[in-house]
Amino acid sequence: MPRPPRHLDDSLIALLRVNGRSSISELARHLGIPRAVVRDRLARLIHDEHVNVTAVADPAVLGLRTLCHLAAHVHDSPQRVAHALAELNDTSLVTITAGPHDLVVEVRSRDQREMFAAIGRVRALPGITHVTTMLYVDVHKSPYSSSRTRPLRTELDSIDENIVGILQEDGRASFTAIGSRLGISESTARARVRRLLDDHVIRVTAVAKRNTVTRSLALGVGVNINGDAGPLIADLVARTEVEFLATIIGAFDLLVTLSGDSLEALQHVIDDVRSSAHVTRVESWMHLTVVKESYS
Repeated sequence: MPRPPRHLDDSLIALLRVNGRSSISELARHLGIPRAVVRDRLARLIHDEHVNVTAVADPAVLGLRTLCHLAAHVHDSPQRVAHALAELNDTSLVTITAGPHDLVVEVRSRDQREMFAAIGRVRALPGITHVTTMLYVDVHKSPYSSSRTRPLRTELDSIDENIVGILQEDGRASFTAIGSRLGISESTARARVRRLLDDHVIRVTAVAKRNTVTRSLALGVGVNINGDAGPLIADLVARTEVEFLATIIGAFDLLVTLSGDSLEALQHVIDDVRSSAHVTRVESWMHLTVVKESYS
């Protein structure tokens, strides 16, 4: 059977990023295609490990209140160093890049003291020669979390914790399956999941691998600003090419991730950023390979 066009995969993943628990009927209605096609394509994407539908807990719920972006230089094989970084419990994202640095690493910790120790573990890995540290202040846009959706509670009981664990394994697990595993009724499982979602404790979303099936191009952009960043932040949040946007402390004032199908489209966004008021410097790099992306 011929594979559906790539834009169908992109559209399906985009819908699942908004709500990973959307029903097959809801997805089919939005896409304007038969339910059987949606069911088959989603099963194939998950089976072939092109996408993972999972629950992403707000870092504050996990007790992780300090987030950091590291740009690393290496004198050894970037692949070897990247896989060593991926083995560290502190890292949630590791990518091999082309541009002013060799690797990008995202580190999460409970406080600044733990972050200092985590960065020390990164610096100590063989092959790493230099690390530039940038601390997140606010995440304005992300496929997985946002400063506009802070959790209404951060303390969970054992049932909620177990539900989060199940949904991290399979974000589309049925209420019946959740109830069966935990020894609770289907209605209790449904009410618990809905409250976790409504309270912004978790999001169930699609985490897609960048490859020939899904949108494969991703650019990181660092922006320095001398003045009011508000108008530029508002403009970037509204752009579909902007996948991630954060205010940071360090080498840049804003950190942006752009994603799309063509370099021309992404370059157009970068050119608009360069011409924005108060922007003094823009630096960009390409994400070549995502070695680790985990939000459990």
